[in-house]
Amino acid sequence: MRLKRSVSLVFFALLAFTFSCSSADVNPTSPANLLTAFSSAVSAGNEAKAETLCTKEFWKAKRNSGKRFFKQAVRKKFELKKSDVQLKGKRAVVTADIIRNGKVVDQVFFYAVDVNSQWLFDGMDENKNHVDYYMNGDLPARFYLPDYSGSKELEELGAKLINIAGPLREASSDPAKQESLLKGTLVGNPGNIYSELRLLLKVATMKLKIVSTHMVDPIRRGAIVIHDETGKEKVFIYVAKEAGGWKLVNCHTGWLSAESILR
Repeated sequence: MRLKRSVSLVFFALLAFTFSCSSADVNPTSPANLLTAFSSAVSAGNEAKAETLCTKEFWKAKRNSGKRFFKQAVRKKFELKKSDVQLKGKRAVVTADIIRNGKVVDQVFFYAVDVNSQWLFDGMDENKNHVDYYMNGDLPARFYLPDYSGSKELEELGAKLINIAGPLREASSDPAKQESLLKGTLVGNPGNIYSELRLLLKVATMKLKIVSTHMVDPIRRGAIVIHDETGKEKVFIYVAKEAGGWKLVNCHTGWLSAESILR
């Protein structure tokens, strides 16, 4: 009788030990363990645990916060599975597949940082172009383009683009004229630039003004926001500073986009 009781006590002790060492309690001493612990916290709906796996800034961020993602993951019953880990010093990016009902439905990048030998998530997004910039230390884990102030150079470039927009629109069938107008403003193939700027040229007959500029010095890229006189449309122009001058990266309407400047 005593033997059976002893065996039972040992069994329950082992069970308790196994439970205490579950993935929810994995010590995040590596980026991979950090994802395992966070995924387990999601499965258990343990918000307090999830918060301890994120920096305070990321957990409470106004955009793409850890808390918001956690709540969404719990609501939609996401499972997070490691796809890849990149590690460089005290920075890491964990690429995670989002699994729902047994199927991979999306992929996200978690930006992690080593704080006193404990890894914490410091940001996340779905922008694969952000990964290399983060790993090289050029951009933070939470990259928000409107936070970056403008520059005199971008203001001057924006003014030049506004001045040539009308004549450039009229030179739709004159490659030589296009090249002449773009010289000293943007470098690259004039025909390609003309095509890429079509949304700016669409409003070229209106009075245009620069709303704002945003320069990201570590990656030598910037954005120019131009508004037409109706107030209904904004054109966002993204450029990269190269040895020969400014190169057009993208041009679109809608909103200021981190994805567009990191193309």
